[in-house]
Amino acid sequence: MKNIKKLLPGILTLLFLFCFLSSCATKNSNLKDGAEPKAVLIKHPERMFWEIKKDEASIYVLGTIHVADKDFYPLEDKILETFDNADRLVSELGGLPEMNSLQEKLQVRMLQNMNLNPEKDLSNFLSEDEINVVKQELGEGIAAPLFKFNPWILTITLNQILYTKADLEPQNGIDIHLINRAGERKIEALETIDEQLDILSSGSFEEQVYDLKKTIDDLQNADKTIDFLTKLKRLYLENNSEDLKDFIGSLLEMSEGIPHDALLKARNIVWAEKFDQYLNEGGTSFVFAGIAHFLGEDSVFEQMRLKGILK
Repeated sequence: MKNIKKLLPGILTLLFLFCFLSSCATKNSNLKDGAEPKAVLIKHPERMFWEIKKDEASIYVLGTIHVADKDFYPLEDKILETFDNADRLVSELGGLPEMNSLQEKLQVRMLQNMNLNPEKDLSNFLSEDEINVVKQELGEGIAAPLFKFNPWILTITLNQILYTKADLEPQNGIDIHLINRAGERKIEALETIDEQLDILSSGSFEEQVYDLKKTIDDLQNADKTIDFLTKLKRLYLENNSEDLKDFIGSLLEMSEGIPHDALLKARNIVWAEKFDQYLNEGGTSFVFAGIAHFLGEDSVFEQMRLKGILK
């Protein structure tokens, strides 16, 4: 896939979004007198499931895929039991109240991104072939109005079509599945909807047009895109965290102009601080969020190590 910038926030953050560290950590018996004990990371055998443990406090972490199908279910019994019994539930965006406000916030953001200047109509920046692809996928009645907004809106709309072609849907995503399971239980948020919309709408108009063109190219080469999503699904279902880590890392490296720090690293630094807070407050927390945040050298786990929180 060429247009990783908008796909990763969508699958890693709207997607994805994968884990590593396959061995269980052990407690350090060589702590200096008076030194603050560090948390340890335990990789559980269940799919993409870890535990960060410090004294009597535990954070269970489930790396999720935001778009999925029936092959992802049922989730393992240990995961569901831990989820149901946790003192604190945490997701990227919160629970049902936040999900119910998502459509309203997106509509407001869309209105803020409408271009009344006819010179910025997206049909002026796309080739005839590209325009025809958009109209073919969306229908002219939907495509024409979307040409009058900033490009990122059309990009995420077309990305949804890519997921659908691979038989993956947000409503089947693991995050939504767990939010529905929680019912009226409170689910804390790692970040706000507005913060995620800021990521999706990032970049200049020209950069967004570039991303849009790459997305249209992905639609024109849908078989390659489906192969990408199929491999992502397979590695996740196989619980193959090492190959998944390498796969996502290679996609980031080949992406042109992707703000990697803003997309993952900067957010993971903030999340690491929140994880530290959960440990200090005690009890059992269950965090479920895009798997990319728990993978690689910039992962939440590595940020916790850099801060001296995690061994």
